[in-house]
Amino acid sequence: ARHPGCVLCLTSDDVAFQAAAHLDTPESPFRMFCPSLEGLLEMIDKSRLAAAATRAGLGSPETWSPADEAELRRLAPTLPLPIVVKPRTHALSNLLGKPVLIRRREQLIDAWRATRDASLDQARVTGIRGIELPILQAYHAVSERVYTVDGFVDADGTIVGATACVKCLQLPRRSGVGICFESAPIDRGLLAGLQRLFQETGFRGIFDAEFLIEGDDLLLIDLNPRYYNHMAFEIERGLPLPWLGYLAAIGDQQGLEEAVATLDAERAARGGRIYVHRFLMAVLLGSQRVTGRMSRAEVSGWRRWIAGGDGVTNPAYAPGDPLPAGAELAYWLRHPRSFLRKAAAR
Repeated sequence: ARHPGCVLCLTSDDVAFQAAAHLDTPESPFRMFCPSLEGLLEMIDKSRLAAAATRAGLGSPETWSPADEAELRRLAPTLPLPIVVKPRTHALSNLLGKPVLIRRREQLIDAWRATRDASLDQARVTGIRGIELPILQAYHAVSERVYTVDGFVDADGTIVGATACVKCLQLPRRSGVGICFESAPIDRGLLAGLQRLFQETGFRGIFDAEFLIEGDDLLLIDLNPRYYNHMAFEIERGLPLPWLGYLAAIGDQQGLEEAVATLDAERAARGGRIYVHRFLMAVLLGSQRVTGRMSRAEVSGWRRWIAGGDGVTNPAYAPGDPLPAGAELAYWLRHPRSFLRKAAAR
């Protein structure tokens, strides 16, 4: 309020929700570039996202959204196993747990109830009816590699810049923070589908869309409508997403058009550059080797792969600027036992 006109950056689902909810508040001291609350919910409510993805011609895991326990009990005998129980959204949620994998049908009701009950506060805080009701999704036993499309959508709902990469490793493996990515070419079919999705839902701003790789199919599993973990990778490949968002937020349309016109699409698509969070990668490889979950040859292969990249993006450290790396080290080592258990997990 003392410095009106500052741009609010959407760095989490919580911030994105609050920004969208107050987008049209006249007395807001912030400048923001974000979708309406309705448009945001199409992205962060996994039930609505799955339906919207299907309408846009994008593949996604088969999804069920029972409206109450009675409907769940009617569905239960016909659902394929294994199946995953998920909260609809993590925005403004105290639910810290991951999706629950159900392998036996008798586990389903209790898991659904537990996820619902943990989300009741979320429904009360957001005021969104039904947001506490978990969804069910078909389980896909695929590799931990995830194809990712990242980009920026302007006020007209047009994707004006995008690039792609593949998440190779995460911590914990298969269900954690991405710590290793490699450049990948844009799948034009997916990009066209995402364009239809954004036009239909009214979404605008920065996005990070994640797709499971299952054979020749790519299944949309998540869409982050905000800043995300590996954004430094896009910036170093010629897609300055925070700058585009800033220009849009301050209403500098000419500046935004000039910035878009200078985007280097060939540079962004060119392979060779990789993203490696070196500290987390070192801990992961060491823990996996000690526990026998990676062989000596696998660990050596990852180290050769890092050494062979045309350029490495490290999000936490740059020569002459050690403070971010120190702050992040302190963050991860707050609970060292928990941290090492995550690193050692399959």
